[in-house]
Amino acid sequence: MRSLLTLVRKDLKGYFDQPTGYILLVVFIGVSSFLFFRQAFISEEASMRALFGILPWILAVFVPAATMRLIAEEQRDGTLEILVTQPVKSWVILLSKFLTGLIFVGVGILFTIGIPVALQTAGDLDMGAVAAQYIGSIFLTAAFVSIGLFTSSLTRNQIVSFILAIGIITVLMVMGLPLVTLALPSQVAVLIQGLSPLPHFELIARGVLDLRDVLYFVSIVSTFMSATFLTIRGKNVSHKSPLYRNLQIGTAALVMISLLIGWFGSSIQGRWDLTERKIYTLNDATADLLSDLDDIVTIKLFQSKEPPVQVALLTRDVNDFLNDFAARSDGKARVVRYYPDVNDEDADEAEQSFVKAVQFSIESQGEYQIKLGYLGLGMTYANKQENIPFIESMDQLEYKMASSIYRMAQKEPKTLGMMYGHNEMRRDAELHNWRNSLERDYYVEEFDYFTDGYLDPNSRGYDMVVVPGPNQTVFPEMFNEIDRYLADGGKVLLLLDPVRLSAESGILVGDENVTGFEDWLKSYGVNLGYDVVFDLRANETLNFPTGTGGTIPLPYPYWLKVQSLDSRINGGVESATIPWSSSITVTQPTVPNSDITVIPLLQTSEMGGLDTEYQNVTQRSPVFSQVRPDQLGARTVAVAVTGTRCPPFQETCTRDQEKTFRMIVAADSEFISYNATQRYPDHVLLGQNWVDWLMQQDRLAAIRGKGVTFRQLIFDSNMHRNIVQYANVLGVPALFILVGVIRFIARRNTMRKVYVRGK
Repeated sequence: MRSLLTLVRKDLKGYFDQPTGYILLVVFIGVSSFLFFRQAFISEEASMRALFGILPWILAVFVPAATMRLIAEEQRDGTLEILVTQPVKSWVILLSKFLTGLIFVGVGILFTIGIPVALQTAGDLDMGAVAAQYIGSIFLTAAFVSIGLFTSSLTRNQIVSFILAIGIITVLMVMGLPLVTLALPSQVAVLIQGLSPLPHFELIARGVLDLRDVLYFVSIVSTFMSATFLTIRGKNVSHKSPLYRNLQIGTAALVMISLLIGWFGSSIQGRWDLTERKIYTLNDATADLLSDLDDIVTIKLFQSKEPPVQVALLTRDVNDFLNDFAARSDGKARVVRYYPDVNDEDADEAEQSFVKAVQFSIESQGEYQIKLGYLGLGMTYANKQENIPFIESMDQLEYKMASSIYRMAQKEPKTLGMMYGHNEMRRDAELHNWRNSLERDYYVEEFDYFTDGYLDPNSRGYDMVVVPGPNQTVFPEMFNEIDRYLADGGKVLLLLDPVRLSAESGILVGDENVTGFEDWLKSYGVNLGYDVVFDLRANETLNFPTGTGGTIPLPYPYWLKVQSLDSRINGGVESATIPWSSSITVTQPTVPNSDITVIPLLQTSEMGGLDTEYQNVTQRSPVFSQVRPDQLGARTVAVAVTGTRCPPFQETCTRDQEKTFRMIVAADSEFISYNATQRYPDHVLLGQNWVDWLMQQDRLAAIRGKGVTFRQLIFDSNMHRNIVQYANVLGVPALFILVGVIRFIARRNTMRKVYVRGK
């Protein structure tokens, strides 16, 4: 161990005693940070995906440059022969070189940690996924370092070593690209793809440490380290001796074993989900849903025996997920696998389950051909059937399966009543996307208050009532009906617009939209403001027309990027874009003999303000420059109300705790409209999650909210944005330059000292 540490210390000192090491680190960190921020500011996502998407290609150049000298320089100077003749084992020498290269490159990767730390000030990163991405980077670096050592051991010329290493790494990387895999037969393409480090790194970078991917990198390191060991050991052993021949045989056997483990280890199970919400692990709510089933659900997986390369890795993940699904079902789920591409009976079964083959393009013998691939699910339970014709990704697969099983298990789906009669938004014109989504889990009925008479939700069998954006005054009798409904444990979703907007002379202006809900809600502790909320920090960028007939992207503070305050109700949707919302303030409820709690759901940043005049609701509104700092603050735009109360006109009663009502109030209805949900699909999920919570289907909301969500980057100001960017692009490289200069001056002063005997 002492010899190993001594050798590592010597080689690391060689890096940092010369300007080359500092130059490499400065270039690596500077280029990585620059490319990351260029992409991150475009996507505005609080994620490290942009960095780890380009990192393999940067490492493909950086690692060969860092490792080319480790053995080649020793051979050029003649010190390698001296080293191997010393009482130090050859494997110790090789391991020291490997650790030196890994530590040096690891320092460069480690100093990019400032990026996620800085981004945390502007967004909520999934730090578990970030940790997995850095772990995956170390595995990838280890593989590349082993390749760099191998090429360095083949030659005395560092430039030749550098070129050879880049060549080998590039070949391995390109193997995993569609450019190559689509030009090969499926079986060969899948094997070639499995040999490339890119797919394995990408699977780890999503946030999951899979044992198969770890074994792949271990096998690559073992393969090239074995070959390097043979080269080094051959420096002091005769190539004609039996010892060298045995060494060759042993090395070849070790290489073959490593390749077989890395190449064909797909049956090895074991993984660690590091993501914050465990999005790649079966949710406890799904396990509870399955355990409550009265019968067994049969899950039929239709997959290709030889899947097209485009879905080979996805097929692996789907099989893993279904194994976990069955294992956590307490015996209530059975998975049956079919191969329709090789079995006619399985093909007939796929057709009966409405699973169709999908066409994939491949190139064979210089011609493009079409290959059919299957990857779909059919589910049966109690003579009912659901299906997923083709699985395009793992995202939301668990929710799709769980909601399908939930629908089959329901004896009678719950009913949702949409109230009309006050110029509300209608299905086909404004609520198309949301209604289509709701109707997968619930019966949705429309009720016109004026045409059909009194609301009376209980006699109509409504489990929940939705009022989607009324634009006319509501009669007081309806509020009494809603009060009675809530007192009986009813569920209500109110999407209200206290201010209605219209265009006048080319300027967007607002007008009070008095419906009566504003006064009625005050008794529940919910005060709707006749105002339009704006946010000077967290807002959407829209394209505005210019005087030349084109458009220019500009921030529009009236389109709020609000943050979720309650993941249990919002179902994991981290943020939403709410256009032209009014404010909600929470006050003390005044309903007699009640126990009411108001829960804020969506809120602006601390730079939220109120436009109480709304006579110019445009990007150039004068209110932005007139607002004082003390008038800004976080503004709530949606709340949940829950509790118990007595019926109206009855101040005393025995409140039944089992009749707890639930109500959600949003000071905007536009966010759930067809146009908004086309632009922001997460709004459909948010609306679904609210309905699930109101219907007390908390399991579905928990499962749906577990999926991958968009995490918004929100900077306080341009200065904040510049500090985050340039502290990493320029600051960290400048720190290395400073350390290098200080070390250079210290070494120069040491060398200038006059040696005096005895001192």
